[in-house]
Amino acid sequence: MARENFKYDFTVIGGGLIGSLVSILLAKEGFKCCLIERNSFKEKKSLKSFNPLSLNYRTILILKKFGLWDKTSIIASPIRNLVMKCFNSLNRLKFLSTDINLEYLGYVVDKFSLHQYFIDIAKNQKKLDIFDESTISKLNKKSIQNNYNLQISSSTSTNIKNIESEFVILSDGQPSSLGEKLKFRTIYKDHNQTSFMIDCVANFETGVAVQLFNEDGIFALVPYSEDKTSLILTLNKNKKDNYIDRENNLNLKKIETIFGSYLKNITNGKIINSYELKTARTEEIIKENIMVLGNTSQLLHPVGAQGFNLGIKNIETIIDHLADTSKLAKQNISNNMHYIAEKIIVDREDICQMTDIATNLFANPKSTSRITSSLLISLLKISNKTKKSFLKRILGLNDCSYLTIKG
Repeated sequence: MARENFKYDFTVIGGGLIGSLVSILLAKEGFKCCLIERNSFKEKKSLKSFNPLSLNYRTILILKKFGLWDKTSIIASPIRNLVMKCFNSLNRLKFLSTDINLEYLGYVVDKFSLHQYFIDIAKNQKKLDIFDESTISKLNKKSIQNNYNLQISSSTSTNIKNIESEFVILSDGQPSSLGEKLKFRTIYKDHNQTSFMIDCVANFETGVAVQLFNEDGIFALVPYSEDKTSLILTLNKNKKDNYIDRENNLNLKKIETIFGSYLKNITNGKIINSYELKTARTEEIIKENIMVLGNTSQLLHPVGAQGFNLGIKNIETIIDHLADTSKLAKQNISNNMHYIAEKIIVDREDICQMTDIATNLFANPKSTSRITSSLLISLLKISNKTKKSFLKRILGLNDCSYLTIKG
């Protein structure tokens, strides 16, 4: 059994969307990196089903900034308007991209296609080594330096790889067994709901996303072509049988009734994914020379679709600071990453707080929440300034310096 030795500035564990992207951008900044993933990165055949991922306006600006948007836009569809309705037709609000002088509010993309695009880019980075189909058998800190020693084994090779890394980014999702071993304490919350992703053909208004809230749960419509849309049903467990039977057959008439005029004539409806809705948040995001990122740091409730967009914003914070302090950053990666973590914590708390408030207001069937959400929608209807501020916040533009939005 042969042993191979490697030394890196950054080791990224977990090759999903966030892990692959941060690896690419660190390598482009001149840092020597490796990306470790237990699954294979061999190109997979395109899936027939569409797995929706919402990109808000700020995320699109960030992808443009890093030269990744042109090809992403080819596999994405624009969302120009958003409709929200809470509990009854009176509590209905429509957000238009033209309200804040934009062409669109965001885009929706198939997450597997986007991931494949990122992996293709990663494979062409000279400063990035990829170890897929690999698992970590050892991870410990060197006794003198703060560097970490890792040992990885691969299902495709008998060789053992020994890695010394100045910094480790953990982005292997939740639950993270490695995060637990490293004592990143995580607080979990069970929302007693199940989310179902449904792919279907139907009649709807192109480019208009819809999010409806009632006592049964949350119902979202995310169109991705002229006649195909994703439906995301986040159902309270005691209401699931109203829409989906034990054999996972859909009650299409009931679903059409919920969406009303926004969705008609559903055909070919099929469930492509489902999961028990649990959210998670680590108490810390950095310990010594290890940082948790993306879903490993926080797994958010889908209301508002902020999870992936927060991860992208965190990556921007990392890359911007390291680029600004390029030579100094390479001399002391640890100090710079601890400084960056302070900024990420502020952003994380802001988005988590906003998501928690939205969940309590709109996704809570209690009468007090229904009254409060009704009052909020009434306020947004009568105050154009408040409505614009609310929309900018959803789109990640409340502190954005890339462009000036009128009003």
